[in-house]
Amino acid sequence: MPGVNYTCMTGGWSGSRGDKMKIGPLFLIGFKSLHHNKLRSLLSMLGVIFGVLALLSMLSVGEGAKQEALRQIEQLGTNNVIIKSILQTPDQEKKARERLSSGLNMEDLKLLRSAHPEITHSAGLREIETEILGAPAETAYQFLAVGGEYQAIKGLKTAGGRFLCSEDEKRRNLVCVLGWDISNEFGGQGRPGAKLRVGDHIFKVVGVVEKRDRSGPRLPALADRDFNKCVFIPLSSARCLVDDPGNNTPLSEISFRFENPQAVLPGSRILDHLLSRLHYGVSDYQMIIPQELLRQAHQTQRIFNIVLGGIAAISLLVGGIGIMNIMLATVSERTREIGIRRAVGASRKDIVAQFLTEAVVLTVSGSLIGILLGCLAPILISALAGWRAVITGWAILLAILMALAVGITSGLYPALKAARLDPVQALRYE
Repeated sequence: MPGVNYTCMTGGWSGSRGDKMKIGPLFLIGFKSLHHNKLRSLLSMLGVIFGVLALLSMLSVGEGAKQEALRQIEQLGTNNVIIKSILQTPDQEKKARERLSSGLNMEDLKLLRSAHPEITHSAGLREIETEILGAPAETAYQFLAVGGEYQAIKGLKTAGGRFLCSEDEKRRNLVCVLGWDISNEFGGQGRPGAKLRVGDHIFKVVGVVEKRDRSGPRLPALADRDFNKCVFIPLSSARCLVDDPGNNTPLSEISFRFENPQAVLPGSRILDHLLSRLHYGVSDYQMIIPQELLRQAHQTQRIFNIVLGGIAAISLLVGGIGIMNIMLATVSERTREIGIRRAVGASRKDIVAQFLTEAVVLTVSGSLIGILLGCLAPILISALAGWRAVITGWAILLAILMALAVGITSGLYPALKAARLDPVQALRYE
């Protein structure tokens, strides 16, 4: 009768004829139904749990790789252009000499530094093989002769003393700046004011470079020097340590810094064109553009995330199939209950809402457990594999949304099947 209260004790559903079921009671019914079949509900959720766990684990590895790549690119400097000399085979060296190309040198630096108005800093670098008298046997270091603007280009900071300056370059001062690790290994001899014997000359330590983070694997395309293990001297002072007969000092690397990030790519094309003409078309150098590497890293990461997300989505899909199978079995078991509810006034929409809610509760519960386990995944991955893994908010949101989509999709067909049952036949079902 209209307006008469009724209760179905088998599932805990109650309401008034003609009223729509509210969301709160629907979820309560869903939880009660899952509670009555704990083991079956847990087994049904396993697919969703491991699917969400796989999704978060894969995305955390991808995000960790992305952040590591970005950190390394930022250390190179997104406003910088780096030109490196390439080691050549004897045949390539012969062809280069025939074309009168002598590799990177100071003349290239002088001509290129005025090639573009946006270039604010430029510096040459030369790697030197020499020894420090009294250095600890296990000490590994690299001698770098650099120009005075190298600090500004690379963003080096000093933990003590100062870095090399233009006056050191002009006067050919026998001074040096030590990397953090080198300074610590030399102890008192590695502090500003100390003196070191390098080759046949005495160099005064004027500064120590602040420690740079080198944690995580170094990507081959972004490989940069470990400044913690470097000894810096003025480029003009390198002649006292090496046999350099000519006036045109050979260089291992030339670095440029642009004031405007938008000028980096067009400026690099100008530098490449001019350098190719200076070297008569000989490819004896390599141009590295960190800004371009950054763009490529973003593009690669997007593809990487799509692939990883697709793989994890398959795991969630498998979990959804399991939930659909369980929900179909539940509909068969509760046929008589469905008939009673239809008899006391429940509409087809009420039946659909009830069973769909149970499927959603099942997937949401599984996804929450998967998220809790997934938040522990970065710790285990970092400890066991040594990879950097980072969980982000958007990854958690994506996992929840995908789990909800799986729950609704997998529960819709069983819910519709339950709603289409004939009430009379359902009441007769044993």
